[in-house]
Amino acid sequence: MKHISIEKKLLKSLADLKIKKGDTLFIHSNLNILFKEQDVTLRESVEILLKCLKKILGPRGTIVVPAYYYEYGFNKKIFDINNSPISPELGIFPKFIIAQKKSLRSLNPITSVVANGYNSKKICNMNTCSGYGVDSPFDILTNLKAKMVFLGVDLRYMTYVHYVEFMVGVPHRYNKLFLNPIKKNNKRINLPVISQVRYKNVISDSVGNNIKFERAKIVQKAKFNSAIIRSLNFKDVFTFLKKKLQKNVFYLLKEKPVL
Repeated sequence: MKHISIEKKLLKSLADLKIKKGDTLFIHSNLNILFKEQDVTLRESVEILLKCLKKILGPRGTIVVPAYYYEYGFNKKIFDINNSPISPELGIFPKFIIAQKKSLRSLNPITSVVANGYNSKKICNMNTCSGYGVDSPFDILTNLKAKMVFLGVDLRYMTYVHYVEFMVGVPHRYNKLFLNPIKKNNKRINLPVISQVRYKNVISDSVGNNIKFERAKIVQKAKFNSAIIRSLNFKDVFTFLKKKLQKNVFYLLKEKPVL
């Protein structure tokens, strides 16, 4: 009975975010924060969240989570799609999703995502190892008019802003070719691994994301107990940031850098 009550509350909160059947969701989460007022274990919390998401999305819905492997870039490690762990700072929910049957992981290690559901093959295609280019997961998610959802975290964690910076062509980030290999099923994937990286003296204003998107009135908000949860449409974010960055390429930074 305890879980049923929590599930009803969470389903109501997700519906308040305008999430509906058939949606594709990209989820940033911290379940310790989201469920902090609930008498459930961490394992129970991920099971409740997945159950509620599947119920509200239905068979044509898709769940996508970040599965970045930062060690590939920092420590020049091999990226094995089947075995390389998700970086721990992304929380427990991505690790839970990658363990589900029929979950797929995309090819670029630094911007890797895991998808489970109707659009998973489209999102995690084998066409490119580009972090933000054509056919990359963030490119596909934008074209699908997917929604990003923030559960237990705020908009500081929105990595999608870098895709928009890539598309507009800001001067403080550049494309880098990585040479350490990527593998799947013990076979090397012979595609160029390209990720966008920033210059060292560039400081993003991630805290400002909350104010920027709130003022733009493109954020859906709801409450789950005392926690504020949020959702935004990829297309809305892209359109808003494109206009801002075309006028001021440093819009997402704390200050104009010396390049």
